[in-house]
Amino acid sequence: MLIARYTDAQVVGLALVVLALIIFVSWLVRRRVAVLQRLYIPTAVIGGFAMLILGPQVLGALTSSRGLFPVEIIDVWRTLPGLLINVVFGAIMIGKRLPKVGALWDLSAPHFILGSTFSFGQFALGGFAVALLLTPVFGLSPAAGGLLEMSFAGGHGTIAGMGEILVNVGAPEVVDIGLGLATISMVTGIVAGTMIVSWGMRSPKVQVLRQTPFAESEGTDLTSPHIAPVDEPDDEAVGVNATTAAFMYISVAIALAIVLLEALRWVANAFGSDVFDHFPLFPFTVIGGFVVQALLTRFKLEHTANKKAVDGISGFALDMLIVAAIGTMSLATIGSNIPAVVVFTVLGVGWSVFGMLVLGPRIHRRNWFEHSLADFGQSQGNVATGFVLADMADPKRQSASATAYGYKQLTYEPILGGGLLTALSVPIIMAVGSLPFAIASSVITLALITWGVRRRPRSAAA
Repeated sequence: MLIARYTDAQVVGLALVVLALIIFVSWLVRRRVAVLQRLYIPTAVIGGFAMLILGPQVLGALTSSRGLFPVEIIDVWRTLPGLLINVVFGAIMIGKRLPKVGALWDLSAPHFILGSTFSFGQFALGGFAVALLLTPVFGLSPAAGGLLEMSFAGGHGTIAGMGEILVNVGAPEVVDIGLGLATISMVTGIVAGTMIVSWGMRSPKVQVLRQTPFAESEGTDLTSPHIAPVDEPDDEAVGVNATTAAFMYISVAIALAIVLLEALRWVANAFGSDVFDHFPLFPFTVIGGFVVQALLTRFKLEHTANKKAVDGISGFALDMLIVAAIGTMSLATIGSNIPAVVVFTVLGVGWSVFGMLVLGPRIHRRNWFEHSLADFGQSQGNVATGFVLADMADPKRQSASATAYGYKQLTYEPILGGGLLTALSVPIIMAVGSLPFAIASSVITLALITWGVRRRPRSAAA
C-alpha cells in the first residue's frame, strides 16, 4: 500500500495536506450551494461532514472497505483537535491592547453576566437531565452533567480538549455525543438567531438600530472612546515577519501554560492528589496569552503582535480542528445515544431563546436586542456565531455591541465556555455527583440573574 512507504513524520504531513484539500473542496461546494451560504454554515463544518461521509463509517460501511482514507491518516486527524485547541485559546488575548479595567468592565459587564447566566443555566439543566433522566433511564455516564455547557457554549474545540479527561473517567462516548451537539448547536444558533432577527425587524415592541437613523444611535464601534487601535507593525522594524511573530507569541503562551500546569501537578502530587494529572492544557493557555500580552504592553512592544496575523493563525487552527473533530466522531455512539442528543438539544435551544428574549432586556441597559443577540449566538455555538448574529442585527455597527461582546471574552473565556470552570466541571461532577452539581449551578444562575437585573438601573444612572 502506498501509505506504507511514508515515515511517521511524512504521514503527519500527508494527513495535513489531505485535510487542506478537503477544506478546499468544501469551500468550492459552499460557493456553489446558496442555502449553505444563507444558513452561514462554515466551510469547516461542511468539510467535517465530507470527511465523515467519505471515511470508514459511511462510505466504508457501504462498500465494505475503509473508505477513501487510510487508517494511519485518520489516526493523525484524531489527535489534531486536542492539540489545535491550545493554539486557539492561546491566541485569545494576544494582539489586543488591554484596556483599563474600569473601561473594560463598564462596557462588557452585562455581556459577562448574561453569558455566565447562559453557561451556569446550561450546567444546571444538563446536570438535572443527566441525574434525573439520562443516567437512570438511558444509562448515560454522570460525567455528561456538564456536557450541555461544554458543547453549546464551548463548541468543538472544548469537547476535543476535554476528550482526555472524559476518557480517563470512563466516559469516552460523551466526547462523540458532545461533538454531535456542538455541530447541532452551530446550526440551531444560526437558524434560531436568524428567526429572532427577522422577528425583531417586524415586531413593533423591539427597537432594532438598523431601522433607526444613524445619528440617533449610541455611536459606532469605530469611534468608541473605549477602543485604542494598535498600530500595524512594520516587519523590517520588528525584525521578523508578522505571521512568524504571531506564531512565536502564541507558542510562548502555550509554553507558559505547560509550565503552569506542570507546577500545579507537582504541588498537587506533593499533597497526594492527582486532580491535575489529566487536566486539559487549553484553559491555561488563555492565562499564558494574557501574560504575553501584558509583558508586550509593559515593555512597549504591543506593535510587534499583529492582531490580523494572530487571528489568522487562530482561525486556521480552529478550522482544521473543526474538520478533524467532526470527521472523526463516532456515528455509532451518537446513534446509540439519540435520547441524550434530543434532550440536550431541546434544553440548550430553549434556554438560549428564553435567556435572549426574557433575561436580555433586563440585563442589557441599552440596545438590548443587539447586545443580547451576540450572547445568544455564543451560547449556541461559539464566539464567531455571536459576531455573525450581531452583524445581522446591526450591520452598520451603530451600537457598541460588537466591541462590548469582544471585550467580554477577556473576562468570560478564561472561566467559562471552555475555560477553567468548564474544565473543572467533570472532576467536580465525578466527586459530588450530577444532582448536587446541578443544584449548585442553579443557585449561581439565580444569583447572576439577580445581579444583572439589579445592576441595570445603577449602570444607567451612572
